[in-house]
Amino acid sequence: QEVFTDLKGPRIDIRRLITLPGIWLLVAVALVTLATLLTVAVIADPQSNQDLTVMNWIKGWDLPGLSGFFSLISALTSLNAGLIYGVAGLGGLFITRQRKTALAFMFVGTVAAVASFIGDFTLGELVERTRPISGTTASSYPSGHVFGGTLLFGFLVFLAFEHRSRPKISIAVVVLSILLVVAVGPARIYEGDHWPSDVAAGYLFAGIALMILFPVYRRYTEFGFGLGFFHPQHFPSVKGSIVKRPGTRKAAR
Repeated sequence: QEVFTDLKGPRIDIRRLITLPGIWLLVAVALVTLATLLTVAVIADPQSNQDLTVMNWIKGWDLPGLSGFFSLISALTSLNAGLIYGVAGLGGLFITRQRKTALAFMFVGTVAAVASFIGDFTLGELVERTRPISGTTASSYPSGHVFGGTLLFGFLVFLAFEHRSRPKISIAVVVLSILLVVAVGPARIYEGDHWPSDVAAGYLFAGIALMILFPVYRRYTEFGFGLGFFHPQHFPSVKGSIVKRPGTRKAAR
């Protein structure tokens, strides 16, 4: 079989570069880039024509029961609802003795709360954008409902696929979670609480957080709080050391 070589150096197999971690990193970089560009665009033009066009289009939806449905979606993705989900979820997981999953759930809730708090006092001050409703001075960018709802229910979808012990319950959780994630964005625009770009930013920042949380959770379930960085296999075998690498045996005398 004839072998072709590159005169400039060894050939690079592109297929070896297309790996799951590589694709994951590429998607994360794309989300960060889009979020940065969107933030810069909003700072330059807080009330763009694109925002006004999309908002008028969504607010023009005239369907029976749509207003009540969007109000329900906003209530189900609010901070108070999130606290109820957290307490109920933690209680159920501890009762069923799923302590690792319970601690991970608590960690996700803490990340969502801290990220929302930091977002309000950093991006909110940086963008200086008020809500579409006249008379309100609260920060509008990004949408906290969209960020928190996407982070929470997106992680629930991940858990449903990760722990498929009860398929019927997993399917119900996935369908309901996707419905809430998809509907919360238009709901916030329809009710006049956020601009479309606020909603887009909420989705992007939540996507970035999920891209970090998914692999962290998998390492946590495998290695615990050390995430594998303090696992014995990462320490060199040193004579007289109290740290022993797994699988090592004493030499036969």
